[in-house]
Amino acid sequence: MTRKAAITGIGVVLPDTNTVSELWDRQLVGGNAIRPLSERLWGSSVDEARADGCIPPRLANKLDAFTRYAMVAAQRAIDDAGLPMDKIDRERCGVFVGNAFGGWRFTETELRNLHCDGPRAVSPFQATSWFPAAPQGQITIHYGIKGFSKTYMADRASSLVSVAAAARMIESGKIDVAIAGGTESTNTDFVRTALESISLAEPGNHASDGTGFTVSEGAVFLILEDVERAARRGAGVYARIGAFAMANAPCETDGYGSDPDALVRTMRGALGGREPTLVMPDACGLSAADRAEAEALRQVCAEAPQVVPKRKYGHSFGAEGALDIAYASLMLNRQRILPKADLRTGPVVLEPERARIDSVLINGCATGGAACSLLLTARGV
Repeated sequence: MTRKAAITGIGVVLPDTNTVSELWDRQLVGGNAIRPLSERLWGSSVDEARADGCIPPRLANKLDAFTRYAMVAAQRAIDDAGLPMDKIDRERCGVFVGNAFGGWRFTETELRNLHCDGPRAVSPFQATSWFPAAPQGQITIHYGIKGFSKTYMADRASSLVSVAAAARMIESGKIDVAIAGGTESTNTDFVRTALESISLAEPGNHASDGTGFTVSEGAVFLILEDVERAARRGAGVYARIGAFAMANAPCETDGYGSDPDALVRTMRGALGGREPTLVMPDACGLSAADRAEAEALRQVCAEAPQVVPKRKYGHSFGAEGALDIAYASLMLNRQRILPKADLRTGPVVLEPERARIDSVLINGCATGGAACSLLLTARGV
């Protein structure tokens, strides 16, 4: 019997967005959350006052923001799925996390303490707060999860990889349930300086209209379950996880590829000869990378409409792929195509287009020339 993974829950911690309904409704009005972050970077940041949830204050003080975002988003996904954590087999539940930077907010403070006051001024929790697998560890500890779990670092494709990996573990029979997604905290001088140093901001493009390379942060987590298991417990299904493919067309290690070959291969691999109803492109925002993706799309699925809802926020790196999956899942579930809102205008209300949506193809890219594509299908397809 072939097992399939279904998405039954969505949880978000994003700039100006903390619920599934807000996630959808943000796309139905003009304007965006993007503001100047530094002289050369534009983007959006999370309001931490609204990112409250399951974390005791004493524990929260030991964690970096990216771990706190992940824990809150994971709890929101569990609640959205109606998943009874006290009744699941925790040895058959896993946690899969995508992240790019780790915990630089916590680290930046402790490095200043080290420089100004010496080693004894550094928090002992620095050792456990900074590394990219910290959210995976904290989520598994919090819920007592003992199944196969893993953290993936693949730049802006990180959580596209983590969700695909979680689906494969369910399909293989190693686990029945997964908490999968990604998280990122970019609201720190260290991260912004690093991003500026690799020339992600092109001259003259300040991204106030959602174009160009814009930076965001937050967390998006999904609950994945074996389709038959979800049906037995009466869970609602947003979408099903289809095929996934990865490839590489090597380029500079700190740049995005200008060769369409990798995306051509991943899209063909994920589609298997089919035509998607919709495409959610990587939409890097840098000229050479965008030209390469446009050419890849022309070669593989030129007729499919494209939607880019993440441009309202900017690139959230570790959380980016999961955000695309969340939007694709909502469109598949509601059978509505999100409108292309004018990001420069005020609150003009727009209507999503009713359509039959059988599948959505999602692209993701990483520095060094890596690319991946994931296909999502409607629950009845």
